[in-house]
Amino acid sequence: MMKTIRNNSLIILCLLLSSMVFSRGNYEDLGKSLKRKNIVDLTIGGTGLIVSANYSRIISIKSNYFIDASVGIGSVPYSGGISLPHQLTFNFGKQSSFWELGIGGSYWSGKSNASAYTETINSYQISPIIGWRKNFKNNLIYRVYANPLIRISGEHYIEDFSIVPYLGVSLGYIF
Repeated sequence: MMKTIRNNSLIILCLLLSSMVFSRGNYEDLGKSLKRKNIVDLTIGGTGLIVSANYSRIISIKSNYFIDASVGIGSVPYSGGISLPHQLTFNFGKQSSFWELGIGGSYWSGKSNASAYTETINSYQISPIIGWRKNFKNNLIYRVYANPLIRISGEHYIEDFSIVPYLGVSLGYIF
């Protein structure tokens, strides 16, 4: 099962990267269209777990792709905890629509339940990211991405699962 997933992921990655290499002519103005490099967004789900506010910076722009780094702070209301999400994504596509591949993580600290008298538990999850980003002309950005949470250390915040399928949706502003 795991070998099949790994093989399928490798095939998809090769197809995406080959389409990027062979269609270079579509990307010539990417550096011009991404003059603004700072992004703030509100994310539901994703690496922030429940809800998070994030700051992103486009750290490298080439003719056919860009690299984006993100950090944030999130709230996990059921446990009274916080999350500290972070991501690094490789984005490729046309001037306003991009595919994203990357890696993210989230440190989570909270209570075993919402009561102040319970013990504090911590966890760290890492997440491969595959998604889609749309930049609008009015400087708004919409993202949707899949990011299965893989628990690396600490307690489970969802009982009996080490890998949790997860989805993130965000709306942001680029400046």
